[in-house]
Amino acid sequence: MIDWLNLVIVAFAALLAASVIVTLFATGIKLFSVPPPGVELSGSARDDETDDVASSSRPLAATIGGIACFVLTGIGVLFGIYLIVPALHG
Repeated sequence: MIDWLNLVIVAFAALLAASVIVTLFATGIKLFSVPPPGVELSGSARDDETDDVASSSRPLAATIGGIACFVLTGIGVLFGIYLIVPALHG
């Protein structure tokens, strides 16, 4: 017999975890695409091959934030694998 309450709890937890991991990854990508200070975006999409950028470094806070988002994403994925594979937790 199916325990419907536990099924709903697991489904909600999986949806929440997937949403958090995808959001963290997308935020990390967004932070790595922050342009260097002083770069004017001219309405069209940026094209790295034709942009005239004096400095190639993004702000330090954006770099650290992007790295933190990717690290948290990796930890979340590894924890999910740990929960799925029974041999890892006995």
